[in-house]
Amino acid sequence: MSLLLETTDIVLTTMLIKRLVDENVLVIFCDDKRLPTAVLTPFYGRHDSSLQLSKQISWSNDLKAQVWTQIIAQKILNQSLFLGVCGYYEKSQSIIELYNGLEVFDPSNREGHSARIYFNTLFGRDFSRHQDNVINAGLDYGYTLLLSLFARELVMTGCMTQFGLKHSNQFNHFNFTSDIMEPFRPIVDQIVYENRSLSFVQMKRQLFAIFSNTYSYYHKEMYLSNIVSDYTKKVVKALNNGGEGVPKFRI
Repeated sequence: MSLLLETTDIVLTTMLIKRLVDENVLVIFCDDKRLPTAVLTPFYGRHDSSLQLSKQISWSNDLKAQVWTQIIAQKILNQSLFLGVCGYYEKSQSIIELYNGLEVFDPSNREGHSARIYFNTLFGRDFSRHQDNVINAGLDYGYTLLLSLFARELVMTGCMTQFGLKHSNQFNHFNFTSDIMEPFRPIVDQIVYENRSLSFVQMKRQLFAIFSNTYSYYHKEMYLSNIVSDYTKKVVKALNNGGEGVPKFRI
């Protein structure tokens, strides 16, 4: 269950906030520009959070590299699959070739090369993720919604979102979150691509659908919040078990 507070005119009582936390409702706050700016996160996601945190701190660099590589491989594959769905078969195959040559921790930056092919194919050769335009505004908005989902679930596992697998920006409070949400980004990309001619306000309305749509996950149709919950738990479990059992998500 999710609650998006899109205006600063909304007033919440502390009793309501407490009940929202008790019921594990994802609450996203927006700023005066109606952009997501914060998420309500409980201090204690589980009763043994200190035990899980000690495990997280002890994960070796080799283990984190191994698991991260499996996760980022899913993202690259999903990018290829989406291009194929859109009819860009040649570019889809180019990304598959990058996927097939992916090495641990991606020293040759195949993830970056894949992203360049992917976005330029979808949005034009002159497109860049650094541009100030409606497409990037939609992508950023959708990715923030995804990040909010994953951040909540990571806290529920007892982990800290700051300690990432590869992301390590000292100013990023969601390094771990940014790592594990990667395979799910094409969900947002698809919505933005299909609504690329709309205004940002209209596009935002379409992006809200990620909370109500169902997606295929291990041969079942499930809400994204349930998929994210299961996926996050399995990633953490895999890290606790030496890298075995990393889950897979396909668009």
